[in-house]
Amino acid sequence: MADFVKLVVPKTPLLISTTIKHYLDGPPKPSWDLKFHLAVILVRSLFKDSSTLTIEQVQRASCYSIPVLAGVTINEFKINNKYRYEAQVHLEKILKPYEHVLDTEWKDLKDDGIISEWIQVPNDEWEKREIRKTILYLHGGGYYCCGKSSCRNNTSSLAKKVNARVLVIDYRLAPQNQFPAGLQDALAAYLYLLNPPKDAGFEPLNPKNIVFSGESAGGGLSMALGLAIRDAGLPSCAGIIGWSPWVDLTVSTPSILDDECCDFLPKPSERFVPKESQVEIEYKEKAAALTAKIKKQNIGPKIWHDSFDRPGRIQMYAPNEGLAIPYVSPMLAESLGGLPPLLLVAGDSERLRDEAIYLAHRSAEPAKYKGPSYNAGKFEKSPFQAPTNTTLEIYEEMPHVFQVMDHASTTKSYERTVEFINKVTNAIDEPLPPSSFSCINTKGEFGPLKEHHKEILKWENIGIVPSVKRELTTRRSTPELFVYTALLLAGFAYFLRKNFY
Repeated sequence: MADFVKLVVPKTPLLISTTIKHYLDGPPKPSWDLKFHLAVILVRSLFKDSSTLTIEQVQRASCYSIPVLAGVTINEFKINNKYRYEAQVHLEKILKPYEHVLDTEWKDLKDDGIISEWIQVPNDEWEKREIRKTILYLHGGGYYCCGKSSCRNNTSSLAKKVNARVLVIDYRLAPQNQFPAGLQDALAAYLYLLNPPKDAGFEPLNPKNIVFSGESAGGGLSMALGLAIRDAGLPSCAGIIGWSPWVDLTVSTPSILDDECCDFLPKPSERFVPKESQVEIEYKEKAAALTAKIKKQNIGPKIWHDSFDRPGRIQMYAPNEGLAIPYVSPMLAESLGGLPPLLLVAGDSERLRDEAIYLAHRSAEPAKYKGPSYNAGKFEKSPFQAPTNTTLEIYEEMPHVFQVMDHASTTKSYERTVEFINKVTNAIDEPLPPSSFSCINTKGEFGPLKEHHKEILKWENIGIVPSVKRELTTRRSTPELFVYTALLLAGFAYFLRKNFY
């Protein structure tokens, strides 16, 4: 509460002026009530004029503990590193074509396990059920920040609404831990569920009882995990859910730059650089050394596009030369066929909208939508050409990860998520309908995608980094893009639900 007051009190004039404008001029979107409008304005303001932060400060600030909802309990534990070593064996096989652009430091484990937690309804008798519905949830935060405790609004809501157990992990964060460290931890968690230790308190799970889910970067990591499992020949999970998934780290789609998007996320030109710190210095030195090794020593084939060649890192999560790796940017995979059923959700007013739309079409119609031009011919060689059952839902007027705020669209999205999980785990005896692409209005009514949604299907620059001049008039942190979203989408959303709704 004290942190919330410190954030909001200086914004009182802005909140008052926004309130006046809300009633005089109307909200930015018709369905936004005053509380929704104020929340969006507040987080945007935090992006623009928050004090400068180091990477370390961003990570500490974003990992504060959010209470779970009433009627839900938390059981914290660690997943043993033996599961990471098992995951490493599988990842080394599928990453072999890309190993010349990757730092091997991800293999050097610096801790004794993955900090994790189970979220569940007390006395749920989950162990006795024939279908033990389980959600492996991967948090968002741009791969730089946040953690299992910052997404408890989402995870505790899912545990209650789905009547499932939710496993959440603190996967390793960039820039200290480069790709594929986070993916290794996610795969280790899945392997833990399939073959738990004797003291875990549950028997090995049927993979068809497990659903991957995540928001933003966590949604992208869920997709990457699904691809890795498919390519490694491991048992497939029941389904994958991405809420506003970040699946294109080349930020190549038009909605990223769309001025019509009423979102928390700024355009690439408005992103910030971090305040100098020891972590940033070490990260930049290692990144520069790796790039020099890749290019000057010519140690492997070029697997990146010319647009990736620019000073500095485009993303902290992976080197520029590795941005087209499918487990980094799932939207760019050679094929998105042969995956478990997908539920992809995005807001019509968010910058990541086009990524979700394009990924959905590539998975449902893999032979028609074959990815970036520089991957031409690779789909034909892929063994995964069978269409993936894909449900795409675009919610009108909604911003990034709108599920953390109270709105009619939030209620509808949760209903659809629960229905999807129940169907893919066979908790209800109903087959999944065919792949569908829908636009859902603020009344919860389904319709076809609109014309501006389909423009991405004709986009010729998929996977090509746009030429955007960064606006560096003030020094801010790229991770702040996500940490302040986290501050709103966790603590602030929690505060709103407790005090206003």
